[in-house]
Amino acid sequence: MTSSTEFVFDEAFRRDLRQNAHHDGEVTFLESVLRPGMVVMEGGANRGVTAAAMAKAVGDSGHVHAFEPVPEYFATFKTNLARNRLANVTAYNLALSDRTGEMAFYRHGEGSGVAPVKEAEQIRVKTITIPDFLQTYRVPSLDFINLDCEGSELLIFRKARAVLREQCPPIFCEVHRQYLGALDQSVQDVVDVLTKIGYGVQPVQVKDLNTPSDFEQCSHIYASPPGRVTHPPRAKGPRV
Repeated sequence: MTSSTEFVFDEAFRRDLRQNAHHDGEVTFLESVLRPGMVVMEGGANRGVTAAAMAKAVGDSGHVHAFEPVPEYFATFKTNLARNRLANVTAYNLALSDRTGEMAFYRHGEGSGVAPVKEAEQIRVKTITIPDFLQTYRVPSLDFINLDCEGSELLIFRKARAVLREQCPPIFCEVHRQYLGALDQSVQDVVDVLTKIGYGVQPVQVKDLNTPSDFEQCSHIYASPPGRVTHPPRAKGPRV
């Protein structure tokens, strides 16, 4: 790697990633549920680690549509796509939301989102809804959704209800309690909107995929399609 944000997703990088239980757990989970040929949507791509992992998992016959609204993060993401020669990923300098247009975002550390954060830099970002994206970019269907949107989850899901009911893609979503709380929302609110659509929602703790979690402690939620509730995958073998 030439910097802390640029990478080549090779075996050496994958081994290094295992030193970070959170990121390793995310990648391990995604690798276990994705299959060749899947069309995947990712919100909050940042520098592109999970996008690269998913691109490898879905292969040349699949595709990853990845969204990153912050210009600096997006530039790094594009650099990493080129470094990894990932032709099956399309990057969009947009945020998934409940409206197509613009909105205020708060950039802080290595993250960003709609929740006000102390000492964060406020910026304006372009936004799009899932239904508008599918129509505008002529994407007929989604097989999987991966989200790390730091507080936008309810906005995204509420606007996409009809799409989720019709297409039923499994959803893997990181939950950020502090950002949800700043917006007077909760993890349970996110769970409720998905269960009302018909999803089976389960808590996941990516730092230890082999130990059951609950909605009070989980790092992510995994929403299974209506009528096809499955248990979250577990890690295979000990972590290195």
